Amino acid sequence: MAVYIDTALCKSCKLCISVCPKHVFEITTHVNAKGYNYVEAAREADCIFCGQCEMTCPDFVIHVEKDA
Repeated sequence: MAVYIDTALCKSCKLCISVCPKHVFEITTHVNAKGYNYVEAAREADCIFCGQCEMTCPDFVIHVEKDA
């Protein structure tokens, strides 16, 4: 299982944080080239593959992939 985040494109809108039922995401203290504190999957192991983060992200920054 993996949660992929394109940190270079993340604009810190926090929509993924608000829709995740398992509270997987957190804003980091790191800043990307655009000047935003990007999101990370702080609790990736808690992900239930609901896809809410992928569907909600306006910039298609997040991709969740379940192991085969």
